[in-house]
Formats: sequence, C-alpha cells, structure tokens
Amino acid sequence: MDKTAYISVYDKTGVEEFARGLEELGFGIYASGSTYKLLKEAGVDAEEVRYSPPVPSAVLKALSGRFPAVSENGVELPRFYVVAANLYPIASIVGQEEFAIEELSNYLDQSNSAVLRAAARDFTSVITVASPVDYGPVLRALKEAGGLEPEIKRQLAAKAWQCLAAYDATVAQYLSETGSLLGDEVVLSLRKVADLDYGENRHQRAAFYALSGARPRGLNAARILSGPGLNFNHYLDLDTAFELALEFEEPVCMIAKHDRPAGVCAAGTQAESLRGALRSDPAGAVGGTAAFNRQVEADTASALAETFIESVIAPGYSPEALKILKSKEGLRAVALPAPVLSPYEVNLRSVSGGVLIEAKDNRLFSSEPACVTRRKPSEAEMLSLALAWKTVKYAKTYAVALAEGRAVAAISAAESSTYDAVRSAAWKMRDKRSILPGAGPLVMAADAALPLKTLQAALAAGITAVIQPGGWQDDEDCVALCDSRNVAMLFSGIRHFRH
Repeated sequence: MDKTAYISVYDKTGVEEFARGLEELGFGIYASGSTYKLLKEAGVDAEEVRYSPPVPSAVLKALSGRFPAVSENGVELPRFYVVAANLYPIASIVGQEEFAIEELSNYLDQSNSAVLRAAARDFTSVITVASPVDYGPVLRALKEAGGLEPEIKRQLAAKAWQCLAAYDATVAQYLSETGSLLGDEVVLSLRKVADLDYGENRHQRAAFYALSGARPRGLNAARILSGPGLNFNHYLDLDTAFELALEFEEPVCMIAKHDRPAGVCAAGTQAESLRGALRSDPAGAVGGTAAFNRQVEADTASALAETFIESVIAPGYSPEALKILKSKEGLRAVALPAPVLSPYEVNLRSVSGGVLIEAKDNRLFSSEPACVTRRKPSEAEMLSLALAWKTVKYAKTYAVALAEGRAVAAISAAESSTYDAVRSAAWKMRDKRSILPGAGPLVMAADAALPLKTLQAALAAGITAVIQPGGWQDDEDCVALCDSRNVAMLFSGIRHFRH
C-alpha cells in the first residue's frame, strides 16, 4: 500500500482534521484549488496539483495506473490509495427561485465528478471518501488496522456512486421539468427532508423526501409553527386535506382521517365551515387533520382548541389564532402557501418488483358536466353537487358522497362495489339525522359509473340529484329511472378512481 491521498472537496467540513490525520499516519497529501489553499494555510504539508478545467487529467491518469502522470505545475503524481472528493451542491443552486436554466453549465462539477468516478471504479485498490461523515471511520481503520476491509471499501465506493447518481439525476430532473416523466428511462433523486417518528405503524421506520433540486412547493415547503413533529400518517392526511381545500374558491374546512375525507363544509364563514365539517362526521373527525384555504382567524382557532384535531394546515394564521393554537397541547399548526401545480406531476406507487407511475389527477372535469335527465338540478342542488363531486375525488374508490346545502352529510369510501358504498353512506346519513338537520335537497356524487341497482338504492335514500361519470351499460335505464322519479342527473364524463 502506497500511503498517498488526493483531496479535492467543495464541502470542507472536517477536511483539515482528516488531512492532518492522514499526515500523522505518514501519508503524502496532494490537493487542488481551494482545498490545497485551505490545507496549506492550516499547516498541512500538501503538494499542489494544478490543472486546466474542466477535468484534472493528471489525477485521472494516476488513478488509472498509467504513468507518468504529471500535473501542469510539474508535480509527478503517484497512484493514490485514498481519494476524498465531494461535489458542488447543485441541488441547492437549481432549487433557488431566481436561478435561470442558462446558468446551469456554469455550476456543473465536471472535475470532482470525474475524480470520484475514477476512484470508485477501482474500489478494490482505492479508498473513496465522498462524504465528510466517513473521515473519522476511515482514519480509525487506517490507524488501528493499517487499512480497510474489502467490504468497507465496497460500501464507500457504493456511497460515491450514489452521490454521482443523485447529482446526475438532479440535473436530469431539472432539465426535464418541462418534459414527460413517463419516458423509457425515469431517473429520480430524492433528498431527505425529515426523519419521521414512525410510518403507518409504530414498528415501521419512515422519512419524508423531496425531489433533489426541486424548488420548495407542496409539503416540502410546509412550516410547523407549533406542536410536535409529524409522522407518516400526518403527511398523508395533510396532503389530502389541503389539496381538497384548495379545490374551493369560497371559505371551506376539510377534515381528513386516514388519507380520506371525513367532513367537508363550505359555509359563509371559516368558523361555520369548521363546525359544519365537524358535524359531518363527529367520530371520524377525532384525531384528524383540518385544512383551510384561508388564513386561520381567532374564532376558528378557538373552536379548534375545543376539539381533538391532531393537526391543522392553512396558508397562514393570524397572530391571535396562532397564540390560541400554540396553547393547545399536542396540536400541530402547519403553514403552507398554495402550491403551484405542475402539469407534469406524477404519482408513484411501490409494487413488488417495481414502481407504478401515473400522471397526477389534476382535473376536476374534462368538460362541462352534461345533464342527461328532463329535470335540471336547481341552483341549490348544483351547489351541493359541486361540493360532493370535489369531495368524492379525494375519497378511496369506490366512493360516494352525500351532501345537503354546503356540507357533506356522509361519505362512504374504499368499498368493493358502488352498491355497498351507497348503502353505507345512506346508513351513515340516517344515523346522524338527529345531529344534522336537513339543510336542503340531498344530493349524491359517485366516483364511478352507477349500475341501475346502485341508483335504485340511492333514490330510496331520498336523493334528489346525482352526479356520476356515466359510461356504464345501465346508463339509459338510469336516466329513465331518474326521469320517472323527477330526479336530476349529471354525467361528468370523467371518473376519479383513487386506490
């Protein structure tokens, strides 16, 4: 083993101590650029390796074992045993709002990228150190054992390849932000935003990641203003609740539980919307997440403080509202500006042996819903139908939402048939009639086309207007049944399955 090391790092955390440790072990230190300058100023005896950008050809030649390898300032380079290199933080650069794509080439780190690649390729002979966190373990192994076990070298090389892959993927993601993410090759680089307390269950580990280099939007831009940290389930509920709340222009409150709507109300004021959403499903709201599409005010915060809601998300909070929410033990207040959705966003789902990717369901309608019955919905029914249709889009398939006035009366989701969904929703609604006085005509939205048997069950529950995708073999019979009962029905022409 030749005791030689080449060091060239952008992140200089701990590099002085690492170089001194190598020097104490008898290593000859070679360094380039700002790393060399830092080490010399720190009193480390290092040889300077000069080169003309974009890549240090002599270093690459030395790592390949092809001699002679001489730097531009005449220094003959040995074959290095230790190579420490890390890359320019491109993710933090391209993630800045003011960054322009024309500037990208000025920030790409070709030099250290080439060095890391060359060192990691020869992992049996070279110790490749791509992260400052590995300086200490490498020094200890060299001091105590005189070298590193082959398995450790492989792990360090793997980490270097992961750094390179993440770096390249970040650039690819940035350049393809205006293109399709459903190509033959999809490259993703993820950056950890936060470790989570646990996953869906307490025995499962979990973390939240964002696309590396992506400008903060969505939950990676959220700020926890009060309360404890968030777990995996909180993030799912926050996402569903806030996205549904943003479907509305008028003040609305949406309560989510287990990644599905539990209560929705769009009343005249924010506080009334909260109370209406809580009445929609008092039991389902317990431990849920409340979302608002407006700044939370003091009267809303006072009402929230009297409930068992685990988290609240809104674009902002008045000072008095935040003071009230902070006084509620265990309540998480999360602030998130309305995200700007990209038309190229995708959903990813892990399956055995791979990943399923689909374009995100960002449409509410593909065109204006068509009234297929003789009677058109009244103005009051249309308001309730719009509310129910927005709600059912975020419920698990098969799903049905019943609405009266500006509140959802019952939601049934994740059923194995539309018939079961309707029966379950009707049962929930009847069970709450003593709590929810009738606020007008009862309407229904279904995320899937309705068979005749399902529609019959809905009308038996007192439904006066329906919105459904249509496109089923029973469509004509369903229209005839509605006409015979003076029920209005709209075909949306689009379905919203959510599994």
